[in-house]
Amino acid sequence: MKHPHLFIAGALLLSAGATASASVLPDCDRSDVISRVTRTISVAEQNVVQSGDPVKQIDHIRQSKLRDNGPRYVAQRFCRATGYTEQGRKKNIYYLIEAKAGFAGYGYAVEACITGRDPWKLHGAYCRSLR
Repeated sequence: MKHPHLFIAGALLLSAGATASASVLPDCDRSDVISRVTRTISVAEQNVVQSGDPVKQIDHIRQSKLRDNGPRYVAQRFCRATGYTEQGRKKNIYYLIEAKAGFAGYGYAVEACITGRDPWKLHGAYCRSLR
């Protein structure tokens, strides 16, 4: 290899980019993230679930997993929260914040699921893909 220092520099840049992407992800409890989660579950309630008992409050927000490097090279923050419906029922809410998934690959996207309220199993049984 003629220029091994170029290879090492390139490898360092790639690894720095993979781990630095987690820093662009907002925390699970950031207000704009919670707003997106609320909007997602509200639209699902109105158009698909139609339970008649929508989630009105979200708390106990926490991160459950972080993937910020490795073969995917797309940072993902997995979160969970407790939701309370109008009738006071407790629901587990799982959501994913994914980097480079916004419009044209900029920003981040949020996917959300409530256990027992995913009739088409978009996120697998019991929201498995978002856990």
